[in-house]
Amino acid sequence: MFFLITAAMFVTGCGEEEKYNKEKAQILDELKQVQLIKIPEGLEGKALDAAIDELAHKHKAGLEQIDNRLKELGEKYGKADTKFKSETEELRKTLKQDHVEWMKAAVAPKIKGDAVMGVGIGCRWKEIAVILGEPIEKKQTAGLTEFKYSGLVFNEIRDHGETDGKPLPPSYGPDAYYMTGNGYKTGSGIQIGMTKAEVLECYKGKLASLDDRTDPKFIIMRYDPTPDHKHEYNQFMQLTDGKLTRLIVAKH
Repeated sequence: MFFLITAAMFVTGCGEEEKYNKEKAQILDELKQVQLIKIPEGLEGKALDAAIDELAHKHKAGLEQIDNRLKELGEKYGKADTKFKSETEELRKTLKQDHVEWMKAAVAPKIKGDAVMGVGIGCRWKEIAVILGEPIEKKQTAGLTEFKYSGLVFNEIRDHGETDGKPLPPSYGPDAYYMTGNGYKTGSGIQIGMTKAEVLECYKGKLASLDDRTDPKFIIMRYDPTPDHKHEYNQFMQLTDGKLTRLIVAKH
């Protein structure tokens, strides 16, 4: 009798696993379709922003639907075997990062200067929040905004004099950032604590101008890695005892 019961449980278990795998495969096929959502190439300015707004919503909504399906799948078959629930939970963990990586790819064409952790000058505030998460501190003074993370600050330092007294044009994102903390890495590979030689090696072939001799504590450069100059921007490096302690990417 014991062997008959054991055999019956084994057959039931195999049947549940087969059904589980079939439903999981269907959900993962749907996920592949969501991952095909891409920003069309060649878009710039408002057209690019509009495409990001539309397709980011579509991409996120698609992932949320997949997340709900996976949650239901785990609960449905979790009673038969806990491994089914744990597997669906692991799959769900990847979905949020999937949207973050999608957003990084979407904003990359419009970033000026060296990006940090996938964001930079040219991104809108809401795009930064998607990629880096909500800041630990947010300030808004006289219409200007600042996002503060630990060792990384984005803000607006727009010059009121540039408009000859006229109202400033609307701004949707920062025009400067300051990196002073460990744990961050720019698109070129720059990290706090690097030596001057390491910094210059990372930027080799990506600069329109460089001044590293006027003051031993500073490196002043214009980052310009592409022939179309769409990424060029001013960057300032502050060195302490020969090591990078601050990176500033700013218009002035």
